[in-house]
Amino acid sequence: MRSDADIKRLLLATAARGEGAAEAFEGLYKACSPLLFGIAQRIVRRRELAEEVLHDGFTRIWAAAGRFDPLAEQPVAWMAAIVRNRALDLMASHDVSRVDSYPEEDELDRLFDWSPAADDSVDAGRASRWLRDCLGELRPQERQALVLAYDRGMSHSDLAAHLAQPLGTVKTWVRRGLANLRSCVEECMGAVR
Repeated sequence: MRSDADIKRLLLATAARGEGAAEAFEGLYKACSPLLFGIAQRIVRRRELAEEVLHDGFTRIWAAAGRFDPLAEQPVAWMAAIVRNRALDLMASHDVSRVDSYPEEDELDRLFDWSPAADDSVDAGRASRWLRDCLGELRPQERQALVLAYDRGMSHSDLAAHLAQPLGTVKTWVRRGLANLRSCVEECMGAVR
């Protein structure tokens, strides 16, 4: 991917709508679409929906390019926020964000790649087992909040709305879940030493 300065230049040239705006936008698409597609796919989890999100996201980037503030915002983060928001909107409209129960073991298996690749070291495989075991030891609410935040890219506010819980409660679940996960993994690592 190009540097932030290059992305910023392409974004500003797109916003100018003058000669070369279309070429600048094409360069922006080529440079950033793989990353933004990954963000979309991670949230919506279906390739066809992620493609729709990416298309809509770039349409919105084109339309909003004039509002980008190069002094206050990082260009990739600005574009990622547009794509992320579009993905969350799409999930809400398709009701794919609805989760009625806490993640079961098979859902965690689907979300995380626990098996070490052939070229991974034994330590990487061991770390995957520790992470899986430690996730299984979390309280269901903590595990659900962490999985939704990780897998769907939900913010604390998104989680609170999705889970119909107060923001403070959700923040506590995430904070405790991460602390418990970290503590558990550290215990596993200490037992090996």
